Amino acid sequence: MSQQVATKTYDEQVRERLRTLVKTRSQSDLARKTNTLVSTVNRYLKSTKIPGEFCTAVINGLGVNPAWLMTGEGTPFLADVSAGTSEMASNLLELVEAMNQVAKMKLGALTGQHHLKVLRELNDALERYEALRAILNKRTRSVFRELLDSLRKALQDMDMQRATEVRKAALQVSRLCDDPQLSVEFDSLQEFYEHIFGDQVRALELSRKVFVKSLAASDVTMDKDHAALAINLVVSLHRADRCREARRICRATLALYEDVGAEWGRYKQLMALHSVLNIELGNMREGLRDLHDTYPVLPDQMKRGFSGKLVESMLLSGLTPLEYAPAIGEDSSAKAIALARFAALVGDTDQLKSLLKRYAGNDRTGIPQDGIWEIYFKGLAGDGKVGLVEFEKALVGERNRIAVRPTQEFAYAACAAHLARSGGDDKKARKLHDDAQALLDSLDSEVNPQVMALALHYRNALALYLEDSKAKQAKDARTRALKFFGDHYAQGYGAFAKFL
Repeated sequence: MSQQVATKTYDEQVRERLRTLVKTRSQSDLARKTNTLVSTVNRYLKSTKIPGEFCTAVINGLGVNPAWLMTGEGTPFLADVSAGTSEMASNLLELVEAMNQVAKMKLGALTGQHHLKVLRELNDALERYEALRAILNKRTRSVFRELLDSLRKALQDMDMQRATEVRKAALQVSRLCDDPQLSVEFDSLQEFYEHIFGDQVRALELSRKVFVKSLAASDVTMDKDHAALAINLVVSLHRADRCREARRICRATLALYEDVGAEWGRYKQLMALHSVLNIELGNMREGLRDLHDTYPVLPDQMKRGFSGKLVESMLLSGLTPLEYAPAIGEDSSAKAIALARFAALVGDTDQLKSLLKRYAGNDRTGIPQDGIWEIYFKGLAGDGKVGLVEFEKALVGERNRIAVRPTQEFAYAACAAHLARSGGDDKKARKLHDDAQALLDSLDSEVNPQVMALALHYRNALALYLEDSKAKQAKDARTRALKFFGDHYAQGYGAFAKFL
């Protein structure tokens, strides 16, 4: 390498690579793709210091390989990255081979002159590698930071095409930057990305990874940021209906933060989540007690998020009559849907109509207009047969719109059976009930359907199969239903007394 090349500044090296891009693209195209003035691009190409923001814009706007732009390694464009990856890895491969040579040596033979030479070469290679990593980290940290900010904005704006492009670039830069904090932040954003695209398995993997990384950090302190990561994991697990695992994480985190964070809003949020998980898992007495104690001291901005479960627990416990329940907690969609689902479960059509009049069509604090729950409730309040047809149409639309989880499919099958039953078509209702049972039987053992969904399913069984039936299918269905209601009644679900 010539002395001139060796002494080039980092800006000069980047400038040369930008000039390479301009050979295949005009300055005006580069300016347009980076939302930069042509005159400014011209100055960057001549002598002006090149800011990190412009490099990020080049990476995002033109699909440039960040590794190539920042270090000259690999190929210029992301589309060609795979071809350059093996070239970038060649030095690391030599390093690994040198390590393998040392590993093959016998311990007693390491004093030989030849082996000492190999060890010196290995040490030199490691020092060069560590120096290179330090340089790469310094050069790529600001670019990685910019990409993460761009990815967060794209996700907040639900601009998924943009998010996909930025994420692809960030994945490349993440291989060059081993900043622990940025790595955790990137995994957290990727978890949100995978959740939006419906890959709950991958989203959970990333959420677990973020949480474990945060606890494994050598400088870990029990602060609010770490509590937030725990909450994200618990919420992700709950969203995936993995309530037992979510409760385990909740309990462990509450124990970790007990001495330092008992007064934090996030600590109280974890306590409320633990209460909700207990209620979902059949432990009403402990769950309701803790939620009753926690809800009043939650920060105001968090209360709406728990109002649905508060109302649901008061109804399922039998402590509050349905007609008084709307006065409990902050208004929210979750609360409105919980009220209407309970009215549907107990067959109180008058209250259901009243709730529809009060909450239907309110997307923010009521039952969202034309949503699947509004169609279900209106079907029960009107003609069940017509309601079933509309509900099944809405369900097709729901599956096309989002990835419907298996537990959701089970809940919707129970709703469909209920609509058929309310419309007088018991044959259809039994078929749909059997479909729901098959879905329930096929669920992973770590997955827990919502108590309300299970209650409706077993309520359907008691209504569809008569007590004096001799058929094995009917007996099995009633046995399962009575066991569910009996076990839950014993644990504090007082509203289930009417089904025993």
